[in-house]
Amino acid sequence: MNSYTGLTGKYLKGQKKRSLLTIFGIILSVTLLTSIGTIGMSYRDKLIRQTVQDFGDYHVSINDIKGEAVPKIKNNSSVESTGIVSREGYAVIKETEEKVKQEDPYAAPYRYLNVKGYDAEAMKMLQVQLDSGRLPENKAEIILSSSSLNYFPAQPKLGDKVKLELGLRKVKSTGEVKKINGLGDFGWDLDELFQGQFQREYTVVGFLKSTRSSTWSSRYIFPAITFQDYKHIENQKKYFMYVKMKSMNGIQEKTEAMMSSLQLGQVDYDAAKQLDKDNFFKNVRIEYNNELLRLYGKSIYQGVNTSLILAFAAVIVIIMICTIAVIYNTFNISILERISQFGMLRCIGATPAQIRKIVLQEAALLSLIGIPVGILTGTLFMRVLFYNISLLALGFLNDMRMVISVPILVAAGLLGLLSVFLSAIGPAKQAARVSPLEALQNSGSTRIDRITTVKKSLFVTNLFGIVGQFASRNLRRNKKRFRITAFSMIVSIIIFIVFSGLVNFIQQATRVSGAEYSYSLSYEGPSKRIDDKVYQHIAKVEAVQQAYKFYNSQVTAIIPKDKINPKYYELNKERYVVAEGDGYRTDNNFLMSFGDNGLDAMRSKLISGAIDKETMNQENGVIVQQKISMTTQKGQELIIDQTQFKVGDHINIRTVEGGHHKYQTVTVAGIVDEDLLSNGYTESHVVTFFTTSKVYSKITGNDAYSRMFILADADQPNQAITDYLKALVEKDAGFNYQDRVAELTEAKNDAVTFSIILYGFIGVIVLIAFLNIVNTVSTNLILRTKEFAVLKAIGMTQKEVRKMIVLESIFYGLFASVVGITLGTALSYSIQMLFAGAVSTAWTIPWYSIGIAFAGAILTTLLATIWPMYQLNKVNIVEALRREN
Repeated sequence: MNSYTGLTGKYLKGQKKRSLLTIFGIILSVTLLTSIGTIGMSYRDKLIRQTVQDFGDYHVSINDIKGEAVPKIKNNSSVESTGIVSREGYAVIKETEEKVKQEDPYAAPYRYLNVKGYDAEAMKMLQVQLDSGRLPENKAEIILSSSSLNYFPAQPKLGDKVKLELGLRKVKSTGEVKKINGLGDFGWDLDELFQGQFQREYTVVGFLKSTRSSTWSSRYIFPAITFQDYKHIENQKKYFMYVKMKSMNGIQEKTEAMMSSLQLGQVDYDAAKQLDKDNFFKNVRIEYNNELLRLYGKSIYQGVNTSLILAFAAVIVIIMICTIAVIYNTFNISILERISQFGMLRCIGATPAQIRKIVLQEAALLSLIGIPVGILTGTLFMRVLFYNISLLALGFLNDMRMVISVPILVAAGLLGLLSVFLSAIGPAKQAARVSPLEALQNSGSTRIDRITTVKKSLFVTNLFGIVGQFASRNLRRNKKRFRITAFSMIVSIIIFIVFSGLVNFIQQATRVSGAEYSYSLSYEGPSKRIDDKVYQHIAKVEAVQQAYKFYNSQVTAIIPKDKINPKYYELNKERYVVAEGDGYRTDNNFLMSFGDNGLDAMRSKLISGAIDKETMNQENGVIVQQKISMTTQKGQELIIDQTQFKVGDHINIRTVEGGHHKYQTVTVAGIVDEDLLSNGYTESHVVTFFTTSKVYSKITGNDAYSRMFILADADQPNQAITDYLKALVEKDAGFNYQDRVAELTEAKNDAVTFSIILYGFIGVIVLIAFLNIVNTVSTNLILRTKEFAVLKAIGMTQKEVRKMIVLESIFYGLFASVVGITLGTALSYSIQMLFAGAVSTAWTIPWYSIGIAFAGAILTTLLATIWPMYQLNKVNIVEALRREN
């Protein structure tokens, strides 16, 4: 033989079972890396596309800037591209007749089009969405809001020409030009007068989709978009610019330097709002699109970027360590059981370097098989997961797509290869260090030691008998093999607890939006009161599952100093500046009631306390909502309790406007984290007190309500509800309603789909952890075939051997569970603390995951013994004693 390394291929072929087990470990590891990388890239892709749709595909917006500065910004050396928008003017599409105004003094005087000019980049950056048609390509073309069509004298169709008189909105009582905030799609009121200035004729080429988030005034002001190339910029006209920088690095410094060079005077800075949100501002305003920037790790808040990088790096390191551990265990067990073989090679002249080369060459050959298969299985597993998602997703995740990233696949392969060689280095060095005499004196990994004392466990003996004593000694007799097997199980438990904690953290951090009602009806007329006849009519409609009257009043409250969350106080000291008695007087609080039927429904939301309406009426009982989601000045998203009230506490409150101005004492009857019709934490810095309608009336001196919430029965057609609400709006301009049926359905589908993704991911982790334990324990048992044959030869029965193996497995599980749960819980806490710079939530001990990990470890080790015991039953004792493992 020319080279000892030529033995590698022959050994792998001769020991097919052991080779397959090692390859299986490599496949598991690479499958884990591929799956995690693929699902991470796919979800990031969806988040970026959704954020672009919600906030726009730009980095910085410059709002309400004079035209003389526009070319300077556009030609700035750090700017890659700009989108420009301007207000062209308002056009009346329907004017309310005098007769109607006399019959209904609250009827809207006008229905407006707000015509804006977009250039091509602005349309792309601001994600203009169409129901039908195409985008305008010249200044004679226009796209109209679909919801505005019914107000035209003759409903326009694609290709029709419409003549519009563009002009100004004025305050009727003073004749002053009405102050328009933002892009101008909001702000309707009764005291209006329209003054036409010039006429334009447009060809209708498309219809805009209606926005989801609409205020009551948006039913009277409808957006319309025409094209402008902005080759000519008017110096005194106001423009809105949306900017993409050439590089996202140091974007805040570049923007501030650019604005400073323009010498504009007062400039406001803020974070960008969603595209269809109302904007109010006085000065030139700079808004950073942080929602998009942070997905690229380029948020203007450096602490957020650092936190996310460190947290994700920690997750990757844990994955790497676990991957190395899986493969290392397989190699180490294999090397331990082949010590005598390496000793023989040393006897016939093999050098330590050649022994190391044999082991590393073996690792390379196994990698060539295991890594490609692992990449393939990880990709296929994700394909199955995303196929199931596609069958259910109808909302936010309806276009969630699997992103097969070549860099991710290459990285998974390289990390797998690195893991294999790092795993093989230790066993290779260990094999090379074995002297020929020492190797030949030992059978595999079983050392012949001189034993002077024997430690006996009376507890194990009394509980399990002599077989239990054998099992206990077997673990102590070969500590290295015990540590290797236990280490594999510990790693699997750590993986499960860490990633379960990560999933729970993501779920908690994303519970910050969404209202759970089908319709809301509000009244903005002078009386601010909905007639009870309206409520009674709606409550009787067959398709209505539940209708809630909504009472709401701002109140002043004295918050005792010892009831303020110290962490929240440090972040918002300006909220607590007026000392009064033993606390601080705060005005930004609300007393609310959803009516008595609303309190019944709120029972499921209680964190502590109870709802007894009779007792609450007697004691002025309230349910306190004190948890909020907030963004700190450093860009950190924080989920935190503002106050620390407990059931039985007393709070002094009084109404801000009207009603009773004396303080009245309310008693905390319960605590909730969310209000009745929300599935997330509020983002408003308010403390809300929910109570009965009777207590509300007693404290405020007012029994009026100006809003209702309606839950529709999903199994019945809801046309009767929408018809009645539309009739109310047409009759009285003070009424407004919001239809959220489709949005609510999408939200429920999103919840299901998101659960599939998260728990599908956990499923991958559980499966890999399970197979890892089974692989390691099975390999350990199969390689001890000769040892079990010896025990049978000296008189141990098959039943006793099985019992001993089962007890060994239980001991492994118990030991691994204690160590793995301790380390896994500590790592789970550490990773959440690393994320805290970006998103901070309260950490709790993951008892549920701990219970599953403990039970799973014991059950898995028992299952791992089934196949080896079945094989051992078929082995002849004499043959087993003669052959090598």
